[in-house]
Amino acid sequence: MKQQEDIPADLSELIRLGTIATVDLAAGTCTVLYGNPDDDDGGAETPAIRWAAPRAGSTRIWSPPTVGEQVLLLVPDGQLAGAVALLGITQDSFPPAGDSLTEVMLFADGARIAYDPEDHALTAILPDGGTATITAPGGLTINADVTITGNVTLNGKLDASEDVTADGISLKSHKHGNVQSGGSQTGEPV
Repeated sequence: MKQQEDIPADLSELIRLGTIATVDLAAGTCTVLYGNPDDDDGGAETPAIRWAAPRAGSTRIWSPPTVGEQVLLLVPDGQLAGAVALLGITQDSFPPAGDSLTEVMLFADGARIAYDPEDHALTAILPDGGTATITAPGGLTINADVTITGNVTLNGKLDASEDVTADGISLKSHKHGNVQSGGSQTGEPV
């Protein structure tokens, strides 16, 4: 039977509250301030450590922490070099993003993505100047009535299985005046 490793005498060395001090995006690491700055030791800062992500396998989610964000510092074996910052603790400077069953993601620039399971409504709101891009080489299918407020630019061909109406005028069944019947065709639209 394998012997169990010793548990540090002070269990508070294994789990601590802290605050993100720095974030290195290229390395995917952060440093965390922990301890009380008013204590004799003045608090301390971890070396560069990893943060826990919702997924980190063949499916990966990238959502780096924010400087000042409160975290739970998990310190296996009491060794800070192997610590991990567990994100997601709300606080006064970063309060909860909502107060209902609606799932919400808020971003620093004001962008908001939300799903309301009670109203079955998905919304994405971008700040002024925000853009959205969908790249789907296999095609994009929208099964819904669509309302667009704003201008539309189409680069390519438009096929419509039904009629197209512009300002109340049907493309399929509109009439041209001052034309004689017969085998002749009208000229190009003016």
